[in-house]
This record gives sequence, C-alpha cells and structure tokens, in this order.
Amino acid sequence: MDFFDKMKDGLSKGIDTISTKGKELMDETQVQFQVSSLRDRRSKALEDLGALAYALFQRGALADDGAKVVCGTIADLDQQIAAKLAELKHETPAAAAPATCACGAELPPGVKFCAACGKKTG
Repeated sequence: MDFFDKMKDGLSKGIDTISTKGKELMDETQVQFQVSSLRDRRSKALEDLGALAYALFQRGALADDGAKVVCGTIADLDQQIAAKLAELKHETPAAAAPATCACGAELPPGVKFCAACGKKTG
C-alpha cells in the first residue's frame, strides 16, 4: 500500500468516526431536550397541584398541617406583594381593586385557580 492509499484509508476512518460521534451527540442532545421538556411539564403540574391545594386552604378544606403552614406563608406573601404593588402605584393596599373570577368570587393576587369554583384564572 502506498502513502496515498494509507492517507485515504486514514481520512475515511476519521470521517466515519466524526460522523458516528456527531450522530451520537445529536441523539444525546435530543434526549436532553426531551428530558428538559418533561421536567418543565412536571414543574407546571406541581405548580397546578400547589394552586389547587392553596384553593383548598382558602376554603378551609385543607387537612394537612404542613400544607397549611406553606399556604399560610403564600397568603402572607400575597399580602406583601399587594402592598408593594400598591406602593409602586402610590396607593394604599385597600385602594387596590381585587380581581374577580367569572363566577363573581374575589381572587387574591397571584392565584391560578378560583377558590370558589376551581376555574383556572390565568
């Protein structure tokens, strides 16, 4: 085998290796994207679950003490957020008009589900 044949074989093997590695990298990237998408969907489902639990808390129907503590923290944060937003608008917190659901129930700031009817708010 002469020099050029050896060089041709070496280049051919190199190109095959690069092609294989490139495909593997693309496959890995695709799987990572799919896992990321699934994690995003999982986070959204947990967020929705939390919103439902918070709606139960607001109605007094949440039995778990640990969940009640977390929901109490959320309620406190909702009040702080409303106060800060009112401060930005140079209003008093009482002057901020509360949002209402289509069913007519008042919606605290930041809720994703109506506590009265369970309808998604945003």
